[in-house]
Amino acid sequence: MKEVSIIAGTFYGNRGAEAMLSTTIGKLRECYDQELSVNIYTYYPKHDGLLISDKQISLHSASPKYLVLVLLPGALLFKLFGFLHLAALQRALPESVLALARSEALICLAGVSFVEGRTKFILFNIATILPAMLLNVPVIKFSQAMGSFKSLTNRVAARYFLGRCQQVFTRGEKTHSYLKELFGDQSIYQRANDVALLYRPEFCLSQELVNIEQKLTKLDALHKEGKTIVGICPSVVIAVAAKKSGWDYPARMRELLRGLIDQGYIVALYPNATRGEDMDKTHNNDLPLINEILQGLPPTIQEHVICFTGSLNVAQIFKIIQSCDVHAVSRFHAMIASLALAIPVMVIGWSHKYLEVMEQFGQQDMVLDYQQGTIDPIIDCIERLILERADRSMQISLALPANQELAIRQIDYIVQFLKDSS
Repeated sequence: MKEVSIIAGTFYGNRGAEAMLSTTIGKLRECYDQELSVNIYTYYPKHDGLLISDKQISLHSASPKYLVLVLLPGALLFKLFGFLHLAALQRALPESVLALARSEALICLAGVSFVEGRTKFILFNIATILPAMLLNVPVIKFSQAMGSFKSLTNRVAARYFLGRCQQVFTRGEKTHSYLKELFGDQSIYQRANDVALLYRPEFCLSQELVNIEQKLTKLDALHKEGKTIVGICPSVVIAVAAKKSGWDYPARMRELLRGLIDQGYIVALYPNATRGEDMDKTHNNDLPLINEILQGLPPTIQEHVICFTGSLNVAQIFKIIQSCDVHAVSRFHAMIASLALAIPVMVIGWSHKYLEVMEQFGQQDMVLDYQQGTIDPIIDCIERLILERADRSMQISLALPANQELAIRQIDYIVQFLKDSS
């Protein structure tokens, strides 16, 4: 029986993280079948436990508080007790520490880490991998955006902690170039793609909490009537950043929806981060934002918007995305899902992580910055997507196999690593 641990992925909240987590487990199970035990270190252990029921998956907390107060000191004590040959005291430590110590590897699924300008997150980036390092558990970072490393703090932290990982997979050429500047030609990093490009419906492990079939049926009927369906996936991350910059992201989204509907399109408005029963919580939850956007629209506009709400899981979000003709998204994994389904997509993003993926599909002209401005460039991009839909879908389809081959590299790597270490 192989035992691995996974951190920075959840089933609840950010459904992009769920896509990565479910796909990683699904692909590894294809190799190990029933001979794989997985420990998941999640920010939402209670909620994740309500969503999944799998005897070979154990859930442990990875909240910042738990990392600092339990997992990190627990790892230090485990090491100390081992040095003193006090096995009985080691066994008395929390199961979260013992499970990590038993693991043959820790897979880190963070979407971004050690990113320039996000200094306040560096300590958390370190805390997610340091306990494993203290326990001599090899850390393998699956594809993620990193860098640049201009500031002294980020450069020193990244060089020390990324340099002690067993392997770091870079999600795109920009991130890869940043790692090359930091480490030269060392073999600790290599290119890969987001593992969610390999997602299949049967990989989904979480239960569906809301019924969306009626709305999907309505979209299908509208499509058969000749209507063009534009999927819109906003992001509370960008809404918060926009507010700090002094402009109103929800108002801009309402303007976008009005503009699209005035052109005769139907809008499917959907989230990619859902904490449905916690509408007062906005972290990893686009639902309050979607509610604000929708409620600010007049009824004559609302009737042309099919709005999806509630705690949707990754399988349901893929179904919504598949029901649309084109997409305009601000969530990274809504972009990934669109590309995986070969549906033309444009991105209103905030980081190099969007562009470096879209470039691989020849869609770099469909990436806009989130900064304040008119909606005209967005609508222009959407109308180009619709006009060029068949060609762009073909272009994405032709690029997809090579990009999926890059994604499977990290699965192949860990399978070989576990084989070599046994």
